[in-house]
Amino acid sequence: MTSDSQTASNKLTANVKSGGCAAKIGSAELKAIVAGLSKTHPPELIAGIADFDDAAVYKISDEVAIVQTIDFFPPLIDDPFLFGKIAATNALSDIYAMGARPIFALNVFCFPTCDFPQEVAKEILRGGASQVEAAGATIAGGHSIQSSEVIYGLAVTGLVAPSMVLTNGGAKAGDHLILTKPIGTGVALLGQKAGILSGSASKVLIDNLTTLNRNALTIAQSFPVHAATDVTGFGLIGHLHEMAQAAHLRFSLSVSRVLFLPEALKLASEGFLPAGTYGNRQSFQTFTTIGDGVDLAMADLLFDPQTAGGLLLAVSPDHSPRLTKALIAEGIQASFIGEFSKGKSGSIEVCP
Repeated sequence: MTSDSQTASNKLTANVKSGGCAAKIGSAELKAIVAGLSKTHPPELIAGIADFDDAAVYKISDEVAIVQTIDFFPPLIDDPFLFGKIAATNALSDIYAMGARPIFALNVFCFPTCDFPQEVAKEILRGGASQVEAAGATIAGGHSIQSSEVIYGLAVTGLVAPSMVLTNGGAKAGDHLILTKPIGTGVALLGQKAGILSGSASKVLIDNLTTLNRNALTIAQSFPVHAATDVTGFGLIGHLHEMAQAAHLRFSLSVSRVLFLPEALKLASEGFLPAGTYGNRQSFQTFTTIGDGVDLAMADLLFDPQTAGGLLLAVSPDHSPRLTKALIAEGIQASFIGEFSKGKSGSIEVCP
């Protein structure tokens, strides 16, 4: 079943306020909510709630650590199979961001059975399962409830050697940062929903949203990567801030080096910005300095909430060119976007 076969009254996105990672609670509000929630941090917990990393990591032995994450959101597209596939791509990404490989996943599914036929539910779950299988993992179960709106995602479990764990806080002064996907999914999805994104740009968007970060991680693991995260709902600026703050460094971003999805800049310049963009700007503008000469639309897209975004990989300048070249050689749209330096912790300087 595709969106072509659905009526306007039962399109997945018909009553969705914010779809995809744009539905996330804002960073500042979330930190206030979870502050002091966990008062224990056993030594085996390599990454936990206090670290604001992409997933939890628990050391089982010197050889094995378990990595767990959960990610779910409302529909961002009307095609149920593609929605499931995109949601799975996004959830799996947190496992890759920690340097791990997924082994199994559990469905998290909220569905209004009175509003949609069972076939829609089946297609959502089938889309998710297809992407989990493509990642070399399996769907092992899940949980579902009746709900007023559709929500789908995964709880994913992965494995990694403790010595191979990647966190968002390991960057060193002088490190270069490589981004492995173009940004602009929030704006592009808004344009698609409004019917003004071209067919060719829509195809690139869907390809971007359904591309696993597995290959990017596999290549990166051949290099001494110091830190990693993935770009999702807090936008590029938000995740840069988290990396810089965790490493007690500042970051200089060259906006001209950032790759954008087709038509994203045009849409942003015309004011097509999702609500999450404004929320991210409010959360991170105090840490961000936008330099003279930076294009306004480009600056807006830096705060655009991303779904199933690329990896951010921090490496030394000696390895940055070779890693970027290796990623590009495998068809990954990688780019060197800036570098870390000593300075105010968590601050971001945006240069032309």
